[in-house]
Amino acid sequence: MTVSTPPDRDAGAADLDVRALARDAELAAVVRVAADLAGVRYATVNLLDACEQHQLVPHGFLGSSSPREESLCAAMNAGSPRVRVHPDLAAEPRYAGNPWVDGRRARVRAYASAPLVVDGATVGTLCVFDSEPHAFAPGTGDRLADLAAVVVALFQRRRQARQLAALATANAAARDQARAAATHAARSEAFTRALLEALPVGVVAADADGRITLVNRLGRQWHGLPEGHAGQVEGVRLTEDVVEAFGLRTPDGRRLGLAEVPLARVHAEGRVRDADMAIDLPGAPLRVVRASGTRIRDAAGRPTGAVVAMMDVTAQRELEARLREAALHDALTGLPNRALLLDRLAQALQVQAREGLAAALLYCDLDGFKAINDTLGHAAGDAALLRMAAALRGAVRPGDTVARIGGDEFVVLCPGTGTEDAARRLVDRIAATLATPTDGGPPLRSSTGVALSRQGDTADSLLRRADAAMYEVKRSRRR
Repeated sequence: MTVSTPPDRDAGAADLDVRALARDAELAAVVRVAADLAGVRYATVNLLDACEQHQLVPHGFLGSSSPREESLCAAMNAGSPRVRVHPDLAAEPRYAGNPWVDGRRARVRAYASAPLVVDGATVGTLCVFDSEPHAFAPGTGDRLADLAAVVVALFQRRRQARQLAALATANAAARDQARAAATHAARSEAFTRALLEALPVGVVAADADGRITLVNRLGRQWHGLPEGHAGQVEGVRLTEDVVEAFGLRTPDGRRLGLAEVPLARVHAEGRVRDADMAIDLPGAPLRVVRASGTRIRDAAGRPTGAVVAMMDVTAQRELEARLREAALHDALTGLPNRALLLDRLAQALQVQAREGLAAALLYCDLDGFKAINDTLGHAAGDAALLRMAAALRGAVRPGDTVARIGGDEFVVLCPGTGTEDAARRLVDRIAATLATPTDGGPPLRSSTGVALSRQGDTADSLLRRADAAMYEVKRSRRR
């Protein structure tokens, strides 16, 4: 089953296999990240054809297909597709009567979406929503648009893979016909080579003995072969020396073993799909490619070689890394956020259970922060938060974690600190740094609660005890 754009759009812009995309694990992962980033319970990819809306890889609910005329994403993107962020659709007359809002299909309240634009045509949206009103954080729309770009890249990669499979089939058919008509075979081979040279993917092929028979233009460029020097590798057998000369690595920098190279894997396994590797050549930026390949067989079913196609996913990997960074760090200070703090807390507690090394947890609240915001403005408030973050980072050890978990709330995790005296000395260093600013700003003060981890603690229980200790400090200052 495929989905195409409606007749008034560029009908050739999308040729998307809905059934395959509905089982796509990478697409499902992007949808989960979208829900987490937006802070809502539900998310999905909506695809639109001329008559229906299809909900792919739904997160938090069971997806379905529904008439296009009822679709929120079709209504919001008609004429001018753009990112949409709505804290409460029920409060907006234009959308309050939609079946997805008024209860006939669902009761959507909070809603945000980013259009999915493929070859200039809008084919659907990446959508997050909730059944309750929700104040989306600033920048949610921009982050949703980044994730929508990842979804579009996945769509295009899947489409290119299908096109390459069709090309391989056509090439095999041309080779069969060549046995009956030598002239026709020569023309077909020339056409195929010209087509392979023009493809926006790198292609490498080998014969049944593992000797390289073809490297197309992009493949030569990526592997550092000068233009017109394909003959340097055609006929060469893939060896450890060839792997080293081509700079083949894992994405994390380890040299690939011969058996790990996608072309060798195709010979051994028959098929390879979405295998990532890096090409690391002197004087050239690291390039990450995603390879898929298959054996080539003749009409009798005998293997005659292998072909591998490679897509450059360097930019996609960099974007995914930035998204992971954004999902686990505070946008203003760059510090770890609550999710990353809880993960590191859990690791510290595992170390305590195994080795008996207690951790100290400091819960820090910036005193007078609301007054700074109200009297001096939000820019001054942001500057105070940045000073607080710098003071905390400057006072801790390299292995400690400083996190921002709320508006003016910071947490410091010190694994293996062991004693309350050591934690109190850290509190004193933080207080001294805040009281003597070096940037000309006013002195700052923090109310800081301290809790030492105990056997049986969880990340949440330790965090609650440190929070309670911080509020006790605040209460003692008011007496």
